[in-house]
Amino acid sequence: MPNLAFRLKKRPDANVMLTLVRDDGTFTNGPLGPAAGYGPVHDLAHYVVESTLSLSEGFLGLVASGWAIGDFEMKGAAGVLPHEALFAEGAAGELSRQEMMHQPSTAEEFNWALGAMLAAAGRTEYAQPHVDAATLDTMRATLIGLRRRWNELPPSATLELSFHSARRSNCVPPAAPGQGRSTRT
Repeated sequence: MPNLAFRLKKRPDANVMLTLVRDDGTFTNGPLGPAAGYGPVHDLAHYVVESTLSLSEGFLGLVASGWAIGDFEMKGAAGVLPHEALFAEGAAGELSRQEMMHQPSTAEEFNWALGAMLAAAGRTEYAQPHVDAATLDTMRATLIGLRRRWNELPPSATLELSFHSARRSNCVPPAAPGQGRSTRT
């Protein structure tokens, strides 16, 4: 079962750095923008969605299995992402949007938005997990609590969480143009 240390650091320059450390000590990191911006909320939403729904092939599960943050931005990445990763991205996006705008939806509206996103991505054959009202309430409350913890951290402090994946993904990241498989950082 792959595990991942999830670290959000408030850097003195006011930008946030996400660092994800795998069981074997290898890591990948990337900037998320301002501490009060969308980036930290969105990545906390990934943590909440993927942990609550026990997803193994969302963003965090793929990183735990060897993907680097930059792999998700490579040309062709969307074409090789497993359905679960697209679902996780949509769910984290919808949850973080609602949190940032203080506009919670019903479970039916949440599921409809995720279905519309998957349809727009051409992934209608995927039977997305149904998020019931209790689960959505749990995810929302967890995100609010994590965001509160994040906001209370002083500059230069780090919020560290542990992500556990039920299984290792076999999904291989796309190769850089003219190269073989991308290098892990």
